[in-house]
Amino acid sequence: MNIKSNKLSTTLTSLSLITASVFSVSAAHAATQNEVQVTAVDLEGVDDNLYGARYVRYLDEVSSNSGAYLINPYLQRVSSLSGGYANLDGIDVFNLGTTFYFDDTWMLAIEGAHSKFDDDFGDEDYTNIDLKVGFNLSRQWQIGAGVIYQRASYDINDGTDSYSESENETSPLVFTRYTTVGNGGTGWDFAAQYIADDVDVLSGSARYFFSPGLSIQGSYSYTNAPDGFDNLKTVGVALDYWVNEHFSVAASYETDIDSDIESDVASLTASYRF
Repeated sequence: MNIKSNKLSTTLTSLSLITASVFSVSAAHAATQNEVQVTAVDLEGVDDNLYGARYVRYLDEVSSNSGAYLINPYLQRVSSLSGGYANLDGIDVFNLGTTFYFDDTWMLAIEGAHSKFDDDFGDEDYTNIDLKVGFNLSRQWQIGAGVIYQRASYDINDGTDSYSESENETSPLVFTRYTTVGNGGTGWDFAAQYIADDVDVLSGSARYFFSPGLSIQGSYSYTNAPDGFDNLKTVGVALDYWVNEHFSVAASYETDIDSDIESDVASLTASYRF
């Protein structure tokens, strides 16, 4: 697994999307089935920022009468379809995803991202597909396993020679999630994941909900690189605030704490659920 391309694809597929506008509209509690998100992400060492948008269609109504607004689709086991687009320094990134819940016990989630970069020296294409199957041991605890498939292809022309090259990798993973958030919308939401490959990645997060609309998350990721490369130790913090059950703004910051590589990532997010 290529560390740099994996870090970029992980960033592009795991940051959920942004820009900022604060809405102060009060409305009665409502059930919603649509969500629009817009994104701005600043990656240190990259001249341009990432900007994107994403749309989620929930296949059933997401109720706001109980629970925590941010994770109510998970707490209520509401299936969804999603699609999005982002652009980073001339690189187009498209993504599609779906999450299905079966009988409140099983979950199937598929997330795919495709990026394409063209310049004077050739074309590069990257595809990343993340497939997970989860099983709910209880309303609070979910465990699961899956695979990550990555494909990269290059068509290079340096003015003298031209050639094509491609590579594929498939990495197994296991994950778990435990939440104590109840109807009152307060409590903890823990998550952890391990990806096994030439470059093993262990990540975890803990989010605390002070109210249905306000939460803070801390995260940690450790990448065990092969000989000749630096291991990566990344920590992050995120704040998510829902002005009401329809509008939210969020901010996050992530940095590598044990490397000379410039890897700080700052993001700002706004979403509208209707």
